[in-house]
Amino acid sequence: MRVLVTGGAGFIGSHVVEALTAHGHEPVVYDVRAAPEADVRNPSTVRDALSGVDAVCHQAAMVGLGVGFRDAAEYVSRNDLGTAVLLTAMADTGVRRLVLAGSMVVYGEGRYACARHGVVRPGPRAVADL
Repeated sequence: MRVLVTGGAGFIGSHVVEALTAHGHEPVVYDVRAAPEADVRNPSTVRDALSGVDAVCHQAAMVGLGVGFRDAAEYVSRNDLGTAVLLTAMADTGVRRLVLAGSMVVYGEGRYACARHGVVRPGPRAVADL
C-alpha cells in the first residue's frame, strides 16, 4: 500500500514511516521540513502528493503554542486549516483511507489544576482503555 505521511520528517511521522517500510508498504513523506513547498495548507501541492496514494497518515502539525498566545493564529492555520485542506483534497482525489493521530500537543499533557484536588495528573492508561 502507498501511504502519504504528512509530517513524515517529524518525531511521530518518522516512526510511522519506519513502521510502514518494515511492513512492506511504500511511505511517501510530505513534510515542510523536508521540502518547503510541502505545506498541508497548499491545496495544489497536497492534491499532487495524493496522486497514486492508497491512504494517508496525517501527522503534520505545529507543535505547541510556543511562548505566548500570539502564536495562536499560526498554530490554528497549520493544524486546523492544514487538516481541512488535506481532507478536501482527499475527497477531491478519491483517497478514502485516513489515520489521524496527535500527540499531547493536540490534547494537552493531561495535568490540570482542580480547586478541590489541587494539581491532578492522569496515570498511565491500561491497554483495555486504548
